[in-house]
Amino acid sequence: MKRKVRLLLATATGAAVLLGGTGLTATGAYAAQHALAMADDFTGDASASASVPVGSDVNGTVTLKLKDPSKVTSVTGSIEPPGKSAKTVTFDFRTGGTATEQTITGTWPITKDDPAGDWKLSVVVARDTGTNTTPFVVQVSGKQGISGANVSPDPVQLVKGEDVKVAVEASVKDATTVSAKLVSDTTSEYYDLGDLAKESDGYYRGVTYFSDDTGAGEWTLEVYAHKGGQTLKGEAGFSVVAAEGGASKKAKSRVTIAAPNKVRKGKTFKVYGKVYRGSKAYKGKKLEVYFKAKGTKTYKFLGFAKATSTGRYTKTYKAKRDGYFQVKVTGTSKTRSSLSPQEFVDVR
Repeated sequence: MKRKVRLLLATATGAAVLLGGTGLTATGAYAAQHALAMADDFTGDASASASVPVGSDVNGTVTLKLKDPSKVTSVTGSIEPPGKSAKTVTFDFRTGGTATEQTITGTWPITKDDPAGDWKLSVVVARDTGTNTTPFVVQVSGKQGISGANVSPDPVQLVKGEDVKVAVEASVKDATTVSAKLVSDTTSEYYDLGDLAKESDGYYRGVTYFSDDTGAGEWTLEVYAHKGGQTLKGEAGFSVVAAEGGASKKAKSRVTIAAPNKVRKGKTFKVYGKVYRGSKAYKGKKLEVYFKAKGTKTYKFLGFAKATSTGRYTKTYKAKRDGYFQVKVTGTSKTRSSLSPQEFVDVR
């Protein structure tokens, strides 16, 4: 059963994309004007970060490499959103330098009511020999949005002696990462799915398993869409039905996971964490490690990791492609199985 998602604002600051400098797409007179101005005042690539916030105002930024800064007396600018008045861009230009170039950053305010799209940036450089204006186009991305989220199955029917697979799916736009939790409405119990995997159809998905002693009643799926310093929260309700005959007498297991957010391709990195049985370390437990490449739907088994006497485990891998890691604690006659949250590693 799909339930309507409720959107809640969590926090806000900015982040996003740019077209400018050598990345500018232009034709005719504008392109000629831009190339001439760039040759006079700037060198190398231009970059920017700008998106419409979901709440509090943020700053957009543009970074440029200024030529011959010793001959420059000031750098000013303005940026015009589509259909709205121009805003002042403040640059951190420093006089008195002797280097052949200086990296400068300009900032301007962006509000939640500003439009996304192509913003026209004009940078004015004043030199001893005169003043020159360079035009750029900055692509300001839109707000991230959560348009849908659901849990399957709904309701979740617990089964005595078994773990029930529970899948999460979310429809999110313009987010860098998306994470999720399944939280009981009546107890402190929750399942952390970590980073949801963005699959080839554009949906974000994750899986966990509910043990037969999971609390019955109403639960909430919490979806978090992250982009830079912004986080948008969406909620959708679902229910859990107790197992017939009650829960089995097994101890719970739990496993954490961590890895670097970004890794250079070809470099080695570690996936690590700790496994518990009840509230204590699960000594010597043999864990299964899985990997799913970004944009795919299937996890592949990578091998085993053995916990130390303190419950800690570590595995080393070579960075090949973006993807998600997950660690599984296999169940026994006395201990329940469990899955770690998904952990995304960005390979660059």
